[in-house]
Amino acid sequence: MEIEKEYLAQIFDGDQLYVFQEEKDKVEYAVETKSPAAKEIKEPQAEIKPQLQDEEPKKPQKEVVILVNNNLGNPERETLNKLLKAINIEEGQYEIIHEHPEQLKAIQHLKLFLSFHNQFVQSSEYAILKINKGNAIYAHDLAELNQDTSKKVMLWNLLKTVV
Repeated sequence: MEIEKEYLAQIFDGDQLYVFQEEKDKVEYAVETKSPAAKEIKEPQAEIKPQLQDEEPKKPQKEVVILVNNNLGNPERETLNKLLKAINIEEGQYEIIHEHPEQLKAIQHLKLFLSFHNQFVQSSEYAILKINKGNAIYAHDLAELNQDTSKKVMLWNLLKTVV
C-alpha cells in the first residue's frame, strides 16, 4: 500500500485520489455504461423512377455530341466515321443522339455539337456557332452529304478550323 500512496499521486498528476484501507469504506457510485438513447437518423430512400415518355430526355454526357436522323444506314455511318476519324475523334469520345437537346447552352462540358438533320439546317452555307466554350455546326443529313460533294467539302473546311 505504501508504494500506491507514493506513485498514484505522480501518475494522476494533481487529481485527488483516495485509497481506502477497508473494502467497506469505499463509496459506490452508480455509473451508466450505456449512452443515452440517441435518436436514429434515417436518410431518405433514393427512388429510382423509370423515365417516362413525357419527361425530358437525358442530357448528353460526352464532349462531342452528334445529332442524326433515326435511320442511319451503312453509307451514312461510313461517312460519319470518316469525318470523325479525320478530325481525330475516335469511338467512345462522342455520343450520338436522335433528338435535339432543348438547351445546348445548358450542356456545360460540350466542345463540339454536330447536327446532321435537315430539319435544323438554317442556311445552305454552313457556319460555326459558338455555344459557351464549344462549337456547333448544323449540316444537312448524312445521306444528302453523300450525294452532294460541295456540301461535304464545305463541312470539311469548317471541321478543319474547329480542330
